Amino acid sequence: MALVQGPAAIVSRPTPRALLLLVTAGVCLAARPARAREGAPLSLAIVVGSNRAPTTQQDNLRFGDDDAIRSANTMELLGIQATLLVSPDDETRELYPSLRPTGPATRAAMKAAFEAVAVRIAAAHAAGRETRLYFFFAGHGDLADGRPFLQLDEGRLWREDLAAFLRGAAADDNHVLVDACHAATFVAGRGPGGERAPLAPGFSRQAGDVWPARIGFLTARSSGEQTHEWAEFQAGIFSHELRSGLAGAADANLDGKVTYREIAAFVNRANEAIPNRRYRPEVSTAPPDADLDTVLADLPGGAEVMTLEVDVRPPGHTFVETARGVRLCDLHPGAGPAVRLRLPVEEGPLFVEQVGASDGVTREYSLHPQAGRIRLSALTPAERRVRARGAAHEAFMLLFQRPFDDAVVAAYRPDDADDVAPPPSAAARRRHRIGKTTAGLGIVAIAVGAGCAGTARLIKSSDSQADSQVTTMNRNAWIRGLDIAGWSLIGAGAAAVTTGVALLLWPDKQPPQVTATALREGGAVFGYQLRF
Repeated sequence: MALVQGPAAIVSRPTPRALLLLVTAGVCLAARPARAREGAPLSLAIVVGSNRAPTTQQDNLRFGDDDAIRSANTMELLGIQATLLVSPDDETRELYPSLRPTGPATRAAMKAAFEAVAVRIAAAHAAGRETRLYFFFAGHGDLADGRPFLQLDEGRLWREDLAAFLRGAAADDNHVLVDACHAATFVAGRGPGGERAPLAPGFSRQAGDVWPARIGFLTARSSGEQTHEWAEFQAGIFSHELRSGLAGAADANLDGKVTYREIAAFVNRANEAIPNRRYRPEVSTAPPDADLDTVLADLPGGAEVMTLEVDVRPPGHTFVETARGVRLCDLHPGAGPAVRLRLPVEEGPLFVEQVGASDGVTREYSLHPQAGRIRLSALTPAERRVRARGAAHEAFMLLFQRPFDDAVVAAYRPDDADDVAPPPSAAARRRHRIGKTTAGLGIVAIAVGAGCAGTARLIKSSDSQADSQVTTMNRNAWIRGLDIAGWSLIGAGAAAVTTGVALLLWPDKQPPQVTATALREGGAVFGYQLRF
């Protein structure tokens, strides 16, 4: 924080112009020129997953580690270089025998990961490249003495710690994606049961400038203590839907980008058919600068990427899984242009299953991985494989039952606008800085003015009848000058503090209007008017 110095000189009779200059002295801040960026952004991710429960009274998760691994794979598919922090259980190791995590899901490993990312981001900035940093977490969340945290394999990740890690990395854009349990913590709850709860205030930037300026949040919202995990997905519901959208299912306008508006509309649409809100995951969206059209991720293209064009008509609920039964993505295309999915080539044979929207017939297609574009309609349906479905909750069988297309994105409106304060705009952040500076100058002016007035009282108290008439006249003139300067500064300081507080509390849409009156002869009178 910069230290604001008080006035260097005190005038005995300040003019109205001088007083107004004093009040507004702190509102002119030098704007730091934006650094020009060239080339494709450097996109990095830190992906953390843990099954550990915060207390012995809570059950461990089954798929927190799976979610982290699959999310890291999805990000790598999108060209986002991921650091994976997870300690997979035995079941997960069997699914991913060649998996080599960067480290465990501990606070020490996270600190090291963010420090390594910060070095790469600094090098990218020096080379003139923009940077994006993604943080993904799948696991438990809870409160301790009123403070929200995310549960790691070893220790807890506090909200303040994550904010400090992100600020230290200093990326141009930050995207925080969290799928965690328990409402009113970092995120809304991850499981069914209980009533709908708002996003935790600190997580939505209501706590002030704790988070970096350019940051967006995507979280699941629900208030139960059980988790939204489903054996059919072998994953958390929200995490799976998020990955499905980022694979291309949410790119409704086929522009090769997934925005916050598209991913939020996609997730909400996927869950819309579930009638009971207690079992319906909802996405809380707080994009950077409250702009829903901010790009969350760019989708890769070109001949080196495998792109599946889901063009079978009429479309229906479709999903893709590996030969080992790992569910990669789900979608339900609308009647518009064919959705294009980005799929990995290293997973071996893939299977696409689609339920016909008109006839209800399930068709399965075998897909051999190869780079380039593949049309689903060019493949021949095969006999459906027999798969063990397990005992899943009936409500989750209604996921992805409604089609998603560009019209759904256009009609999307966040339903949690009253619960989550949007991040402040650039103008609001600038006004916040000006307000703090102005209020600081006002406090300094009040202090200096009080010193002047106090000095005048001390001088007056030292008056002696033995002093000559000339000495007494000079002392009285000095006392009068100090009084005028002191009360002028106190009045100006009070006005500056009031103006600064008004700037700090001012609504984002209308700038403040401040008017001042002139000084009265022989004294300091400052009037102000604030118009809303």
